[in-house]
Amino acid sequence: MSSLLAVRGLSIGFGDVRVTEDVSFEVGRGEAVAVVGESGCGKSVTARAVLRLLPPATRTEGRVELEGRDLLALSEPALREVRGRQVGFVFQHPMSALNPVLPVGEQIAERLRLHLGLRRRAAAERTIELLRGVGIPDPARRARAYPHQLSGGMCQRVMVAMALACDPVMLIADEPTTALDVTIQAQVLDLIRTQQRAREMGLLLISHDLALVAGAVDRVVVMYAGQVVETRPVIDLFERPRHPYTRGLLLSVPGAAAPTADGRLRSIPGVVPRPADFPRGCRFAPRCARATPECSAAPVPLSTDGAGAVRCLHPHDEPFALRN
Repeated sequence: MSSLLAVRGLSIGFGDVRVTEDVSFEVGRGEAVAVVGESGCGKSVTARAVLRLLPPATRTEGRVELEGRDLLALSEPALREVRGRQVGFVFQHPMSALNPVLPVGEQIAERLRLHLGLRRRAAAERTIELLRGVGIPDPARRARAYPHQLSGGMCQRVMVAMALACDPVMLIADEPTTALDVTIQAQVLDLIRTQQRAREMGLLLISHDLALVAGAVDRVVVMYAGQVVETRPVIDLFERPRHPYTRGLLLSVPGAAAPTADGRLRSIPGVVPRPADFPRGCRFAPRCARATPECSAAPVPLSTDGAGAVRCLHPHDEPFALRN
């Protein structure tokens, strides 16, 4: 599979503090890849760095290549052509991302006029088609609605329609189901995956929920404390996760494992360290039951192992069975 998006050695810093370090992964044409991990692991900042949506003072090193072009080296006018036209972005909080004083249809039509040069009438007609395509009933009427007049799930569908408006080759969805109830979460994720497959786009899905992405992606990148700690095809990840952190995430899924002796849900002890306090060696070592002194002695490299890679000196080799 040819590479569509290639993130190579991406390190991001705010002031003197690095929040991600040497992050590398690829998304092939027509492939869906999820980046997962707890809050504070660097997932969203990595997604935003792809389109340079971070504050101007951010220090960014490495390369982000879309079809071979390094997006980090583009001029601002050239980058504006990429945003929305070649890469669609679905933000985490649609009510914050949508303009509250413009009807949602006008916000989609504006993108069509700007990037595709459509006239006002053609853009309005295309907007209605897009809203219908993402499952919004009575799209002509909904196009005249303001964001506050729509539910959270409906606003997220509008965001998906906006991201797909110009037929991008790549779609980035940053925690697109945050604050939605479970039923709506599944509907929005199914909508994104259906549209991605139909259009043969690349998909980069950011999520903290491994169970949610299980049936929606082809490959998973696990991040912890600003680093990639494991990456492999989704089936392999669920059947034989090698990094202790990945296993901890899977065991923390409600119903995935037997409760503890006192009846509580399983969880990973401790918390993700702050970027200023990242350990020198393995960053997961303070929370890991398999850690030895050598784990804390020096940085641990990411090592390839067959179809994936793992950043661990003592990775698991045995199969992993989730509870039915």
